[in-house]
Amino acid sequence: MSGANSVTYQLMNPNGGSPRFGFIVAKSVGNAVVRNRVRRRLKAAAWSMAPGLPAGAETVFRALPLSATADFAVLSAEVERSAARLAEKS
Repeated sequence: MSGANSVTYQLMNPNGGSPRFGFIVAKSVGNAVVRNRVRRRLKAAAWSMAPGLPAGAETVFRALPLSATADFAVLSAEVERSAARLAEKS
C-alpha cells in the first residue's frame, strides 16, 4: 500500500509467530539525523498496532521523502491504515 509518506509491504509467514517489522529509510529522506528520527517514528507507530496484526505478519515500511516533515499523528494514521488494508487482503 502506498501513502503520501510511506509505502508498506506485507508478507505472511506460514510458520506463524509474532509480527515482525522492517524499515527502509533511504538517503533521499534526509541526513542521518532525519533518517533516524523517521525510523524511530515508524517503529513507534508499528509497535503500537502490533497487537492487532495476525500471527506471522511480516511488514516492511519504506519511508518517502515527505515523511521527514510529517507529523507523528499523520504518519501513525497512515501506517495503521496501510497495515489494516494489507491484513484484510491476507
